[in-house]
Amino acid sequence: MKKWKTQYDESQFLMDEIDFFKNDKQEFAVSILWDEERDVKSITDKEVEEHFYNDAYHHEIHKEQFLYDLNEEFMEYVDEEVFVEGRNMGWRNRNGHKQFTLRRGEDMFYKIAPECDLTYKIEKVKDKEYEIKIAHHDSPMGETYNIKIK
Repeated sequence: MKKWKTQYDESQFLMDEIDFFKNDKQEFAVSILWDEERDVKSITDKEVEEHFYNDAYHHEIHKEQFLYDLNEEFMEYVDEEVFVEGRNMGWRNRNGHKQFTLRRGEDMFYKIAPECDLTYKIEKVKDKEYEIKIAHHDSPMGETYNIKIK
């Protein structure tokens, strides 16, 4: 079994991108600024930060990649039943469960996560079993979901 995981965390993605391009300014010049002629020494850390802080669409790239990751991982399970057990859900820390038929890999996000700003981390723990951690305003310490695909 390969160890697989992915996450949707806009803040972490932003910080990772900034850190990466601060450390590789040549790549920043070529892939972000599209300026192969730019003197890399003239690119400041502040310029890298401001680019990403002011990019209104950057989070969409992250979400697209995240959904792609889910669709790739769960493609083989389309039309199978998914059993979800949730713990510490919402501000009342409730427990519960649900079941649904998987139509697309991204159902693992849209059928489980609440519609709000959140962080979502999913990891494969066994064959056909996954664990999801979600944190948001009603559950800042996080909710846990165990997934079994039948």
